[in-house]
Amino acid sequence: MSEQINNKLDPVTTEETGIAAYFIKNRVISWMLSLIFLIGGASAFFELGRLEDPAFTIKDALVVTSYPGATPVQVEEEVTYPIEKAVQQLIYVDEVNSISSRGLSQITVTMKNNYGPDDLPQIWDELRRKVNDLAPQLPPGVNTPSVVDDF
Repeated sequence: MSEQINNKLDPVTTEETGIAAYFIKNRVISWMLSLIFLIGGASAFFELGRLEDPAFTIKDALVVTSYPGATPVQVEEEVTYPIEKAVQQLIYVDEVNSISSRGLSQITVTMKNNYGPDDLPQIWDELRRKVNDLAPQLPPGVNTPSVVDDF
């Protein structure tokens, strides 16, 4: 009986089965398999397709207008509000955000997502026309608004 207990505790006489035990006993095979996986992974990584500069479209435009010497409140009331009102009449517009600071009005116009890159040049032209039509109605001293759409 004491022999049976000693056999259970003796690691040399007990035989372990399983994949881990197999690779522990056969180190050369485990190293070869690891090397095959490493070479296969490296070759697969370098064969992956990738674009140098993937195409994406920015659907934002910035309407910048300077009003030298005006306070932020004057810029907001006399320049930003009228331009925002005119821009929001376009059916393409999704969102309009503005910042009025001392002597400067910045209006960010975001277009709806259902318009693609082929539609945007026409939309930007229409936005420019809308802003330029409003320019004569702005107070004296306001510089011509500029639409920046090429980011």
